[in-house]
Amino acid sequence: MNWPDTPNGGRLGDGRFASATDRPETIDALRQVVLDRVAQGHALYPQGGCTSLDHGGIPRLPGVAVDMTAFNRVIEYPVADMTITVEAGVSFASLRAVLAAENQRVLIDPPQPDRATLGGVYATNSCGPRRFGFGRPRDQIIGVGFVTSDGALVKGGGRVVKNVAGYDFPRLLTGSMGTLGVITFMTLKVRPLPEASALVWMPISTSETIAATLERLNTSATRPVAVELLNPPAATIIGASIGETSADWALVVGFEDNSASVAWQVDQLMNEQGRDNVVTREGADAGPLWAALSDFQARELGPLTIAASIPPSSVAAFVKALDSSRWAVQVHAGNGIVRAHRTSLDELEPLAAEIESLRATVTRVGGHVTLTRCPTDWKDRLRVWGHPRPDWALSERIKTALDPRGVMNPGRFVGTI
Repeated sequence: MNWPDTPNGGRLGDGRFASATDRPETIDALRQVVLDRVAQGHALYPQGGCTSLDHGGIPRLPGVAVDMTAFNRVIEYPVADMTITVEAGVSFASLRAVLAAENQRVLIDPPQPDRATLGGVYATNSCGPRRFGFGRPRDQIIGVGFVTSDGALVKGGGRVVKNVAGYDFPRLLTGSMGTLGVITFMTLKVRPLPEASALVWMPISTSETIAATLERLNTSATRPVAVELLNPPAATIIGASIGETSADWALVVGFEDNSASVAWQVDQLMNEQGRDNVVTREGADAGPLWAALSDFQARELGPLTIAASIPPSSVAAFVKALDSSRWAVQVHAGNGIVRAHRTSLDELEPLAAEIESLRATVTRVGGHVTLTRCPTDWKDRLRVWGHPRPDWALSERIKTALDPRGVMNPGRFVGTI
């Protein structure tokens, strides 16, 4: 089977086109699509809002796109139990609206919520600034259903009819890039909406004071839910949401709790940092800045984007080494997650050498670097998933167990997956 030459059948990302796009509306219809297309020799590429079509490796086998956006229904919502079971094709914005009507929310904040589907958010392990206070997406999921490449519906975790022993499927499917099966529904924890929310924007005039500023936060009496460090280019872009045009570095600290607690924490933070030159946004006025912080990671400011995971104690030294004339950098500083957009146009080989140098630096402190966005013809050279690690072999064994034909989103994940 050959790759189609035109996008008539749909797009798979990285310049690859689908032979067709199927849009099933029920689980039975999805299972039949999987059985029929696999029997015809096609690979299967699950899709939602298509916000991450170019994420990961290059599609390896010709196949069909499986559009999951018709799976957008709420299955069960026992409000008092503080859980919700919803189909995976629902947009995150729609899910938020359903929960907000009951004064509740899910504790993750992915970028592009109007387009991003719940299944896509979990397949790519997407999250935003609130991860510091509320944890990872995998910490919020308690049940999942998915269809395997042999057309079987598998359910794992809580609030399900059938559990399959041997795998923690809710966590296993999170970040799997659609390579294990097509996610059909999820059961998530929900929590009450906070009574009050505030973001404090603190300019940092020189990168030399970053380490001391972050260290004071480590010993703070406050309990922020977000700690975001921005280099000057990122601060300029994100600051525009609140009319802040300073070309300085910035630290943005978020609080959510009852009104009295948030007010006290904002005052306490300013006292601890010895600052009065801050910008504070509260309640609805903080919404645009929260959105800008979440959406920045999905920006396309140049040819590629890297994501680094490093110990929080190494954040200051690492970000100072990223040239602000070439990188726009956002750091979830409390977690040590760095997202950097390359803003300059470069030749491949010098850029490859720079990324290898960054990888070596991060590896020395126990972290790793991946590329979340990159020109297709650079992906092999730049190693989007980094150098092979011992855990890749385990991932490949799980892939073989759940998708022995190797037809689920082939080529996108680590190694040969």
